[in-house]
Amino acid sequence: MNESCIHSGFISLIGRPNTGKSTLLNHLAGIRLAITSPKAQTTRQVIRAILDDETSQMIFLDTPGVHKSRTRLGDYMAASTAMALADGDIILLLIDADAAVRSPKGPKVPDLEAEILEKASQMKKPVILVLNKVDRTVKESLLPLLAAYAAAFDFAALIPISALTGDGISQLVETMRGLLPAGPRYFPAESLTDQTERELAGELVREQILMLTSEEIPHGTAVEIESFEEFDKPGTEPPERERVRISASIYCDKDSHKGILIGKNGSMLKKIGTAARLQIEHMLDCTCYLELHVKVRDDWRNRIGILRNLGYEIRK
Repeated sequence: MNESCIHSGFISLIGRPNTGKSTLLNHLAGIRLAITSPKAQTTRQVIRAILDDETSQMIFLDTPGVHKSRTRLGDYMAASTAMALADGDIILLLIDADAAVRSPKGPKVPDLEAEILEKASQMKKPVILVLNKVDRTVKESLLPLLAAYAAAFDFAALIPISALTGDGISQLVETMRGLLPAGPRYFPAESLTDQTERELAGELVREQILMLTSEEIPHGTAVEIESFEEFDKPGTEPPERERVRISASIYCDKDSHKGILIGKNGSMLKKIGTAARLQIEHMLDCTCYLELHVKVRDDWRNRIGILRNLGYEIRK
């Protein structure tokens, strides 16, 4: 097929924290690229997933949830979302349909979503309204909400889905494919993401911290992969990976948080490490030896040097 005939582009997933952007991204990719948890602001960086076929290539940009920043890390997350909004050829505005229909304020477009739509309008971007989590609500209850959004903005489409069950996603994909501009294949056809295995391993460790700890501790932690060594099976040609050895540091804000992350006799750190190792082995399809250390870095979310080492490059 003539490569110049394909349709391709970048599709930005925008919305509040916990609207299901990462769950949708993983469903579209067919593999777990973005970590998920019930806690807000799980995603900190723009994560790309690539959906490729003979006629099109869609590059999805999963973004941090839109929120008010209180730290330099928050500034980075907000800047990442703004850049993804600007870079997207298509904008997917995700809302939690279940929460929206239960809102005591009734079916209306909240100020935050209205601001996102205003920016998209100024950029002349096609916007698809994605009402996620419809598996949790009666679909007839969505009609007033759909009407409120349709009256507020000229959407390219309004599509109810469940990123968890897959309901409505095939319709969403076909709608996006129809809106893609003609363009090049930005990534090789077999690509799934631009994330490295090293980066994904760090996120899988952080996911277990999010799942196993509570209150302020998950948001006050970060994970740095300090070494990622690969070992091949002897005598294999081409070389076949047999195992990896990973050393990672968990940063936290306070000594008290360090104590909780380690736990009595190291019990919590062992639990985090075991759960993360199993996820990493599943991703890499080989044995993993995972070594974790907990380090206190006071106010690390405002320290530019640490943020850069963690991959959170602050743009002036």
